[in-house]
Amino acid sequence: MVVPMQSLSRSSATRSFDARGFTLVEALAALAIFTVAVLVAAAFLQAHVQAARRLEVRSALVQASETTLEEIRGRLRPMVSANLDRAAEFGLAPGAGLSTSIKVDSGAVADLFHVVVISRSAASGQPMEVTLETMVWRP
Repeated sequence: MVVPMQSLSRSSATRSFDARGFTLVEALAALAIFTVAVLVAAAFLQAHVQAARRLEVRSALVQASETTLEEIRGRLRPMVSANLDRAAEFGLAPGAGLSTSIKVDSGAVADLFHVVVISRSAASGQPMEVTLETMVWRP
């Protein structure tokens, strides 16, 4: 059987057209998949940044509470109830609003005081608080 020359050239032309590149539909599908992947990665990155910020604020709160308690124990701070603004001292931005409250109550035993130190701030719009309690002997 003899194949006409014209039909042979059409099939070879069709093959070369198919092998030249992507169709518009394939390119749009790849672009859509890439866009979804970028959006998912951006959401994970944003969540990571917020978690890191919360950890930074929590660390500053713990450090502020412990430092205040040690200042009271070491007699560097008077043993009286007070409210302190300590954002600048612990590496937070001035607008972060790290406040530390000291509450001192006399205990049942003479010269033994119950001290509560509460540090408060906010991270990513969520309020955070660290509370430390101890007993301090002051003869």
